[in-house]
Formats: sequence, C-alpha cells, structure tokens
Amino acid sequence: MLDLIQNGINIFRSGGPVMYPLAMLSVVALAIILERLWVLRPTNYLEPSNVHALSGLLAARDFKAAGDYCRRHPGPFTELVATLVENRLAPYDELKEILEDTGRRQLLGLQRGLPALATIVGGAPLLGLLGTVLGMIAIFKAVATGGTGITDQLAGGISQALITTAAGLIIAIPALFTHSFLEARAVGILADIEAQMMDFLHLVRRPEVEGSDGEKG
Repeated sequence: MLDLIQNGINIFRSGGPVMYPLAMLSVVALAIILERLWVLRPTNYLEPSNVHALSGLLAARDFKAAGDYCRRHPGPFTELVATLVENRLAPYDELKEILEDTGRRQLLGLQRGLPALATIVGGAPLLGLLGTVLGMIAIFKAVATGGTGITDQLAGGISQALITTAAGLIIAIPALFTHSFLEARAVGILADIEAQMMDFLHLVRRPEVEGSDGEKG
C-alpha cells in the first residue's frame, strides 16, 4: 500500500506544475458529481405523500390549504403547484405559459453545478495539452544544450508530456459521461414534475372552463 502511494506521488511530481491545477479540477468535479447524484433523486422532488396530499386538496378545490401546504414543503414541485394555485384564474393558455416559464426556472436549479462540470470537461484536456507542450519544450531544451544528464532531462520531459495528457483525459472522460447522465436526470425529473402538473392543471382548470365555481379559499 505504501509503495502504491509512493508511486502515485512520484508520478504526480513527474507531471510537473500542471498537475496541481489538474488535481484541483478533479476534486471539484468529484464534489459536483457526488452532490448532484445525491440531490437529483426523483424521491427528492415527487414525494408520493406530497403528490397525494396536494391531489386531494386540489380535487376538493381547497386552494388556500394547497397554497399553505406548498409553503410548508418548499421545492421545485411545490413551487409549481403554488404557481398554479396563485394563477388559477388566468386564461388557460396563459396559465400554461406561466407554468412552463416556472418550469424552465426550476430546471436551472436542477442543473446547478453542471455548467462548472462541463467547463472541467473542456478544460482538463487543455491543461493536459499544456503540460505536454511544456514537456516537449523541456525535451527540445535538453537536446539543444546537450551536455551531461541529457538522458535524465529527456526522460523527464517525456514523462511530463505523457503524464499530463493522461491525467487530463482521465479527469475529462468520466466527467463527460457523468455530466450527460446528470443532465438527462435533471431533464427527466422536470418532465415527471410537469406531467404531474398537467394532471393537477386539469383538476383546477379545463380549457373549456373559465369560471371557478365552488372553490374554497
């Protein structure tokens, strides 16, 4: 185990100064991935108890109680329901547009951190390429100056070039696939929320119904 750790440290040092920002990017990417995997769980947004409770309140047209429930249970889903309740008297098409706009804003919250992860996907290979260029410069410098120790200088330049390239790709490739997965999960969660919202919309309003007879609150 100690030998493995020591070998890793030696490889890291052989990569030169570019390895430090690459290490920082790897830590940030891992933190974003773990946080989003924890947060982007469907049960965090479409809790069955919330759906059941709000469905009953909206079916009973107890809009005041539904609004109070949403305020006690904040989140993307309940915020959309609260928007529906607050704008229930608007024309049907206008109400749908309001809900769609609110949904787009909620999607930005679900995607929090993903733009930074996308930047890491693009930036890590570029940093690896920078390390490669620096390694090649060291190789050419060693060839130009010659003298004693040229073999060690060449080996050091080649190691730096290869290690930084590999490190950049090792960071970027998993981050790329994970970013796509998290992006799809965020969109999928919002699609599920919007599907449920359409059911709630038809509990509150129908295209042909403009009145609000019998509502409570």
